[in-house]
Amino acid sequence: MYLALARKYRPQKFADLIGQPHITQTLQNAISMNKLYPGLIFSGMKGVGKTSAARILSKALNCEKGPATEPCNECAFCTEITEDKSPDYIEIDGASNNGVEEVRSLKERVKYKPLKNRFRIVVIDEVHMLSNSAWNALLKTIEEPPEHTYFIMATTDFHKIPATIVSRCQHFEFKRIPLEVIKTLLREICIKENITITDYSLYLIAKSSEGGLRDAKKILDQAIALSNGDVDDQSVIDILGVIDEEIFIELTRDIFSKNRQGIIEKIHTLAERGMDLRFFYNEYLKFFRDLLVLKSLGESEKLHNLNPENIPVLKDILKNVRDIELLRYFNAAKDLEMSIKNTENPRIILEYLFLKLSYFPSLLSIEELIEKTRSGDIAPLSVPRVMDIPPLGDDASTASMFTENDGFTGTREDKPDIVTHLLEILKKEKPRLAANLASASVSMTDNKMVIKFPPTMEFAYRNTEEHIDEIKDLFMRTTKQNVEINTFIDKAEADAEEARLKQIENDPKITGLAGRLQSKMISVKKI
Repeated sequence: MYLALARKYRPQKFADLIGQPHITQTLQNAISMNKLYPGLIFSGMKGVGKTSAARILSKALNCEKGPATEPCNECAFCTEITEDKSPDYIEIDGASNNGVEEVRSLKERVKYKPLKNRFRIVVIDEVHMLSNSAWNALLKTIEEPPEHTYFIMATTDFHKIPATIVSRCQHFEFKRIPLEVIKTLLREICIKENITITDYSLYLIAKSSEGGLRDAKKILDQAIALSNGDVDDQSVIDILGVIDEEIFIELTRDIFSKNRQGIIEKIHTLAERGMDLRFFYNEYLKFFRDLLVLKSLGESEKLHNLNPENIPVLKDILKNVRDIELLRYFNAAKDLEMSIKNTENPRIILEYLFLKLSYFPSLLSIEELIEKTRSGDIAPLSVPRVMDIPPLGDDASTASMFTENDGFTGTREDKPDIVTHLLEILKKEKPRLAANLASASVSMTDNKMVIKFPPTMEFAYRNTEEHIDEIKDLFMRTTKQNVEINTFIDKAEADAEEARLKQIENDPKITGLAGRLQSKMISVKKI
């Protein structure tokens, strides 16, 4: 019978345990000092060596030459544990033996001395699947185990283990195995098996395993079988159902070069091939996240999952793109996640997304626009003049609006114009002054600025009056022009407000209510 690579190349000693040096060193020190805890918890994702470590530890404790920091793997005790023939090495599945009766049976077995070995080792895999009653039955045995027994509990969900159990055990957390480490190990296996494989195939297998070495070996086994020997890239792509990174690269190049025809053609090709476009979108988000890491961090090799062979090409594509711009692209793509997920036609949303991104290279940020205005690269903006709109609640018939083309002007409600730019700069340089103007209505005609404050904002009006020169200086620095500024409190609004309050005070319904309550109205105020 064929022996799977995951079993054939299973670690047999601590030195073979890949990617967990912090755990192997601690266990070896505990053995040599005779300070090994009777209850151990091994937690971590699947396929990182939890049960393999439990077997190695069992052999090291029971080895004919031990307890030793490394098992000899030659004596009868080591061989029996390796071949699952030892009566004193008990490995059970917590998912299928999760009842209280199974735990009681286990407690009866461990009461007696080992039949042959120095110690009895009980390994409970997926221990988090035990029921509450099973945990309660196991609790006392974990706390005070027989002198000859060690309990090792392996789990992928450490947080599900009761705190009463955790407090009585020593916890070892197994880490994900780095992609490069998995690639190196798979390459060594292929050499031993006389299998030819490309670096890209190794990269794809290691990436898809997401840090689990057992899964990587399983995928390699499948690729060898599909390829009938030597492994080719297409076989690995077919097995994994992954998208070739080259597609992402070409699509990204089309976005930055504003090649919209290329974008539509590529998405059309994906749809014709039967590609799951929702899956494609999610994978592209991961790819773009990796681009952000590549662009933002100098030493980023261990922090992204990009194919190392494509790094020079990607760096060339990104050389003229700033970090903040990439973040803007990513944010725009992420915003459509729910739309892609819920739409019946993801192709339309996907086309819209990539076409939208292709317009981003032509956009200027407000900071860039101001800088170009200051340097004289572009002329100050010229927009139609808009008369100020009365505050909400005023009679709409009194509002008037007209446009002229003989100068630039605007209010804070307009689209970005020179007034908006001034307020944005004020927020950074003079936040208190900007807060004053936020309560006012600001308008411009030619080089004349009018700042109108409501009657309730007299303090803001006076404070602004004291800093008029600062606003003029900012205007000069931004537009290279002088400005005349007029600030005032809207007396007409104040008079109208006073008349409204007087009307409320004399309202028969209000005065009648005061009479029925035998009370006196002191004042009426606007809140």
